[in-house]
Amino acid sequence: MCIRDRRIYGEINMSKIVMALCLLLSINGHANEKAKAAEDAYALRDYTEAGIQNTETAATIYVELISNEADPVVKSTYQTKLASAYYFLGSALSKKAEKKAAHQNAMDVADQVMTTMGVDSAKAHELTDAEIVSLKNSLDDESELLLVEAMYSKGISLAQWGKLNGISSSIGKLPEVLGLMEKIEALGYADIHEYGPYRTIGRINFVLPGLFGGDLEKSEDYLKDATMKSLAPGQRYSINGYNNVYFAETLYKRGKETQAKAIIKAFRAADFTTLAVGNEPENREALRVADGLAADWGI
Repeated sequence: MCIRDRRIYGEINMSKIVMALCLLLSINGHANEKAKAAEDAYALRDYTEAGIQNTETAATIYVELISNEADPVVKSTYQTKLASAYYFLGSALSKKAEKKAAHQNAMDVADQVMTTMGVDSAKAHELTDAEIVSLKNSLDDESELLLVEAMYSKGISLAQWGKLNGISSSIGKLPEVLGLMEKIEALGYADIHEYGPYRTIGRINFVLPGLFGGDLEKSEDYLKDATMKSLAPGQRYSINGYNNVYFAETLYKRGKETQAKAIIKAFRAADFTTLAVGNEPENREALRVADGLAADWGI
């Protein structure tokens, strides 16, 4: 090949490289637009028909993004967000079968993330101390957080799925839910979602009858920690609405009515902007529940 031929050949190859790069940038730009659309739709979630439709839109977009994504970390990021959307649908939908299906979908997606991070999802609640150390040494911060998010989504979705199925038929799943929350704490993320693991353990011990292992004293201990560790600056209420509601309900059931009423009163009077950013729909719903408790308790 002469020098001129080599130059032409090189120009053709460079042209192909430029075209490939442009195509790649176009694809990435499209994916970023889709991801933004999903986030915007999820931000408009609510317990209304329109809010549910927005959540379903977000879920549909995340499914598409996941199917087209090759990078395992980016894909896992989309999957954790999809699991959150499914969990919300499980809480907001009205039909029992639809609620159960949504929580099952959330668990399935969470399982996939755990697998990607090198964890057997069926045994995540039984991680040993040595395995936890190994995970913390092998995963970078981003991947570690994705693993924890997946474990949390699996645990809270399994808890709701079990509640829908009935205590007697799902009590065998309880060790998995509690184990996941405990392993999240062992990984150093007890504060995730405003101390969500403590809130989950506390609420389970409130809901379960003593015959099935429920323990109101333990419920109070965990919910007190979740609430007191997530107080709004200078205030007496948690930035997570359900920390307040659940803690108050446990106190009330234990005969500590004055304390319970004080928490509900403080939460209902809270400046909404001081509550956790990004949890607006859930905090509005928690305020609705708090209003009901106030009416029942004569506040």
